[in-house]
Amino acid sequence: MTKEWTLRAVRADDAPGIARHRYHRSEPEYDVDAYAAWLPMRIERGTYIGFVAEAAGRVVGGAGAVLLDWGPTRGEASGTRARIVNVFTDAQWRMRGIAKALVGEVMATCTESGIRVFNLAASAEGAHLYRSLGFKPYADEMILRCHEPATLDQKPR
Repeated sequence: MTKEWTLRAVRADDAPGIARHRYHRSEPEYDVDAYAAWLPMRIERGTYIGFVAEAAGRVVGGAGAVLLDWGPTRGEASGTRARIVNVFTDAQWRMRGIAKALVGEVMATCTESGIRVFNLAASAEGAHLYRSLGFKPYADEMILRCHEPATLDQKPR
């Protein structure tokens, strides 16, 4: 059986589409625009590794990793970690192995450059995919979103 889709590395001009994948649940347009503006430089610098799946000349899925300067940690001396982000497949293209192939390609590319630690936030819908790739639940994360931009000398209230 021939695959109906192919993978290719992302380019800077893919940024608007990647932003739409990231914010596909009716988030504010300014979030989409900000991410689309932020991404091209990261793609060009190599701190965003991503791939898209194409079928019949259009993008039907994508996945990426933001490379984080995390610093050396227990058991991992490289100091760089990859956060898997923007995993998305158009509804009519799901259940064909596209997301698994995309995430696998992102991880293989990162691994080739020496990255050995990957993390992500998984939805209930996507958790089975990540488990199939070897991801395991990790300690609960916490987040704080300050609504007013903090300056360097301010402390969170």
